[in-house]
Amino acid sequence: MSQCSNCQEYLHVCARNVPIFASLGPEELLEVNSLIRSVEYEKGELLFGEGDIGTNLYIVRSGRIKLYTVSSDGRQQIIRILEPGDFFGELALFQDAAQNCFAEAMEYSQVCLLGRSDMKALLNRKPSVAVALLEAMSARLAQAERFIGDLALKNVEERLVSWLMMEAKAGLFREGEIEIRSPLSREELAHLLGTTVETVSRRLNALQAEGFLTLQGHRSIIIRDLDGLKRILVR
Repeated sequence: MSQCSNCQEYLHVCARNVPIFASLGPEELLEVNSLIRSVEYEKGELLFGEGDIGTNLYIVRSGRIKLYTVSSDGRQQIIRILEPGDFFGELALFQDAAQNCFAEAMEYSQVCLLGRSDMKALLNRKPSVAVALLEAMSARLAQAERFIGDLALKNVEERLVSWLMMEAKAGLFREGEIEIRSPLSREELAHLLGTTVETVSRRLNALQAEGFLTLQGHRSIIIRDLDGLKRILVR
């Protein structure tokens, strides 16, 4: 972890790209920027560990951060992958509670930190930011509930198909096909879906053999039959 150099532009972009600050004007963004501390993390470096007391709101400026838990036998379960513009650690703003997961840089990442007291003061001064934060937290809660439901009620193939369909929404459309360029390795995808690398590979190969998709390397997937994938979820 190191302090960021050339931070004037860095800080401005950091606040500007976060949805909860979308209602703020240029002068108000500069005010937020003055409260931000910027930090750089190398791949594999922890931002915090499970049990640490949270004191900051974290904003991803560049790179990727994963939030995960570890089971008693050492298995990792990814909760969420965060990309530029995403934020996390907001629960620490309202309670003196230990973190319930680990946060780790998946690659070199630049992160903005906004302290609890500064953020709470900002929420008091700017109700529009408080409302935007509540909306974002509500959307995140709904997403978490869907994710928990998937893990509990769907088998591995159904969880994989659900993930493919979600990624397809942001994929590249061309001639009736959709290209997904996944930021996740097979191991990371397995950790997200709550299974093993071998199982993910087998299920992807099976979907390819059935003509639903084509695998191109380790990160690119061509969806050839989106309707067919949807039918897997209603069998």
